[in-house]
Amino acid sequence: MSTYGTLKAVHIVAEREETAYLAGHSRISLSECELAAKPGHRYFARLKQPHEQALSVSDGSNIWRVLESKKQWSQASAASLMDDDDEEQGAKAANKDLHDTLEAMLLYRVLTLAKNAQDPAIVKRQDFKPGHEKLPCYLVRAHTRSAEIELLADQKRFVVLQYKEKGQGPDGTTEITTKLKLAELNEEVDESMFHFEPSCGWTEVETLALPGERYVTLTGERAADFTLKTLGGESVALQSLHGNVVVLDFWATWCGPCRAEFPAIEKLRSEFGGAVRFYGVSDEAPTTVKKFIEEHRYEMPMLLDSKRELRRRYGIHAIPALFVIDRDSVVRRQFIGTRSESELRKAIRSVVEQT
Repeated sequence: MSTYGTLKAVHIVAEREETAYLAGHSRISLSECELAAKPGHRYFARLKQPHEQALSVSDGSNIWRVLESKKQWSQASAASLMDDDDEEQGAKAANKDLHDTLEAMLLYRVLTLAKNAQDPAIVKRQDFKPGHEKLPCYLVRAHTRSAEIELLADQKRFVVLQYKEKGQGPDGTTEITTKLKLAELNEEVDESMFHFEPSCGWTEVETLALPGERYVTLTGERAADFTLKTLGGESVALQSLHGNVVVLDFWATWCGPCRAEFPAIEKLRSEFGGAVRFYGVSDEAPTTVKKFIEEHRYEMPMLLDSKRELRRRYGIHAIPALFVIDRDSVVRRQFIGTRSESELRKAIRSVVEQT
C-alpha cells in the first residue's frame, strides 16, 4: 500500500456496481466514477449515473459544481473554505462533497480494506484487462469484521485494479464491485481538467447539491434563492426577504419526527414574532398539507416545493431539516433531524443577535 501513500498526482476512471439484496429482491446501481487530482487543491471529480452526470472541479482558487441534466452550475472561491470562524470551519470539515466521496471510494477505501483485512491470502495469479492492455495481477482474498473482500492487484505497481466486498447488514446483503478502467498514478495530468466553462444556455445558481453527496453542510454559504407559492397562492422569494432572519423547516406529514417537532417550532415562531420569518417547506400535495395544518391549527406559512427543486438545491436527503438564514441571506445554522426546543431557540437567537 506504499504506492498510495506517495501519490502526488492521480487520474482514475472506474466502473462501480452495487447490488443490494433486501427481502428477497435485488436492486442494482451502476455508475462510472472519475477522479483526477494534483497538489494545490486542484481536482476533477465526475459521477455518471444512468440519468445524471455531476462534476466538481477546482483549479485551486475556484470550485465549480455542475449538474448536467439541469444545465446548472455554481462557483465559489476555494479560499473561502479557510476564511470562516471556527464553528463554520468545523462544519465544512465534516462536509462530504463529490470530490471527497470519490476520493474515499477510489483511494481511501482500498487502504481501509487493506488495513482491516484479516487472514489475507494470495489465491492465484490472474490477468486483468482494464483496456487493450493485459496486466498480470495477484488475486487476494481476505475478510473484515463485516465483509468478505477480494482484491485484484497489479503485480508491478501493486495498485488495486478491482475490488469486491460482500457484507451482511441489518436489512440484507450488499455486494459492491469497483473495476478500474484507467489508473494513472504520479503521471502528468492535463491542467485543462481543472477548469470548467459552462456551455451556452446553462444557468448559474448560488448553491448546488450533487448526487453522491451524502451530507452537504451549507453553514457559511449563501442560501440558494427561490420563489415558491404558499398554500394561499402568494409568491415568496428569498431575495425579497433580504434583511430578515429566515427559518426554513423542511418537513412532511408522514414524518413522525417532523410532526413531533412542529409544536416547538410553532412556539418559537410566536416567541420571535416579526424578528424572524418562519416557513415550512413541503413537497406533498397542497390538499394534504392544508388538511394537516388546519387539523392542528398551525399558523406557520407553508411553501409548496412540489417539484422538489428546493430540496435538491439545499441538499436535503433526510427530514426534518432546518436552516437559519441571516439578514444577508447566508446560512448560519443547519440541523438535520430533530433538536430540542431550547437548542433551536438558542441557535435562532444567536443569529438574530449577531446580525
